[in-house]
Amino acid sequence: MNASKRMVNLFFAASTLLAWGIYAKTFELLFSTFGVRDGHLLGKGFTMTTMVGAVAALATLFYTWRHPTVRPTINEVADELTKVVWPTWEETKNNTRVTVIVTVIIAGILWVFDQVFGHLTNMILSGGAV
Repeated sequence: MNASKRMVNLFFAASTLLAWGIYAKTFELLFSTFGVRDGHLLGKGFTMTTMVGAVAALATLFYTWRHPTVRPTINEVADELTKVVWPTWEETKNNTRVTVIVTVIIAGILWVFDQVFGHLTNMILSGGAV
C-alpha cells in the first residue's frame, strides 16, 4: 500500500472516530432534551446513544466512501500531499526564531506608538496641561 492510500485510510478512520464522538454527544443531548432514557448496553461506558452514534458514524463513513466525488477528491489531496517538501527541523527552528523576534519588535513599535498617541491625546483633551 503506497503512502497516499495509507493516508486516505487513516483519514477515514480518524474522521469516523471523530464523527462517532460527535454523534454520540449529539444524540445524548437529544435524548436528554426529549426525556428519552439512555440505557446502558455494555456497562456505563457503552450506552444507547453511544451505539446510535457508532451506527451514524459508520453510515457516514459508508456514504463518503461510496460517494462519487468525495473519495476521489480525498485521494487527489493525498496524492498532492505526498509531493509536498516539508521543512527540516533546522529550517523550522530558524523560521520560529525569526517569527518570535519580528513579533517582539512589532509589539515594541506598537507599544511606543500607543504611548506617544496616548500622551498626545491626553495633552489635547486636557487643554495642554499634562
